[in-house]
Amino acid sequence: MTLLGKSFSVIILILSLTFMVLALAVNASHRNWRDVVTGPGGLKEQIQDYESTNEQLRDTQQRVEAALAREQAARRTALAALTTQLDQLKDQLQKREESYQQKEAQNTVFAQTDRSRALQLEELTAEANRLRQQIRKEQEDRDTLFTQTLKLTDQMNRLRGIVQIQSERNDQLMAQVTRYKEVVDAKGIDINEPLDGSPPDRNGTVLVINRPKKLVEVSIGYDDGLRSGHHLEISRQGRYLGKVRVLKIEPDRAVAEILPDFSQGTIQEGDRVDTTLD
Repeated sequence: MTLLGKSFSVIILILSLTFMVLALAVNASHRNWRDVVTGPGGLKEQIQDYESTNEQLRDTQQRVEAALAREQAARRTALAALTTQLDQLKDQLQKREESYQQKEAQNTVFAQTDRSRALQLEELTAEANRLRQQIRKEQEDRDTLFTQTLKLTDQMNRLRGIVQIQSERNDQLMAQVTRYKEVVDAKGIDINEPLDGSPPDRNGTVLVINRPKKLVEVSIGYDDGLRSGHHLEISRQGRYLGKVRVLKIEPDRAVAEILPDFSQGTIQEGDRVDTTLD
C-alpha cells in the first residue's frame, strides 16, 4: 500500500470515530417533543389549564360587574331617597324658623311685661323691707333691754357666788400657808434658796446618735448629778452645735432629745457635752 493510501485510511478512521462520537452525543441529547407537548404535565395540558383558569376569571368578572351594577342601582335609589328626605327636612327647618320668629316676638312682649312687673315687685319688696327693718329694730331694742336685764341679774348672782367662793378659798389658803410655814420651819428649809435645779458643772461626750428619733446618748448620768429635764450643751473644738434635754437617766449615762430650736450644726459621736457653758 502506498503512503497516500495509508493516509486516506487514517483520515477515514479519524472521521469514522468523529461521526460515531457525534452520533452518540445526538442520541444522548435527543428529546421526544411529542411527549413534551402531549405527555402528562405537557404543554397541551398547561394550555388547557390556562384556558380553564381564563374562563373562570371571565365568569368571576361578569359576576362582579353584575354585582357592581346592582350596587350602583341601589346607591342611586338610596341617593334619590336621601335627596327627597333632605328636601323634606329643609321644608321642616323653614317652618320651624318661621315658628321660632313668631315665638321670639311673643317672648319680646313677655319680656317687656316681665320687666314692668319686676319693677313693681322691686318697689313692693323695698317697701316690705323697710317695714320689716323697722319691726326688727323695735324687736331688737326690746330684746336688747331684756338681755341686758338678764345679763345684769346673772352677773349680780355670779358675783355673789364668786365672793362666797373666794371667801371660802381664802380661808383654805390661809390654813394651807400656815401649815406650809410650820412644815418649812420644822424641816429647816430656807425659802430663799434658788429652785432652778441646775446640774453641777460636768462634761462628757456623745456616745450614740439616733437621728430618726432625734436622740443622743451621753457619758454622764445620775451619779454626776444629772436629772431628767436638765439641758446640756453640745460643742466640738470650741464650736457650739446645739442643746439637748435629758429624758432618761442611768448611773453613768443618759438619753436626751435634740432641741431643733437651738441647733447650729450637725451633732456627731465624740462631740463634747457640758452641763454649762462659760
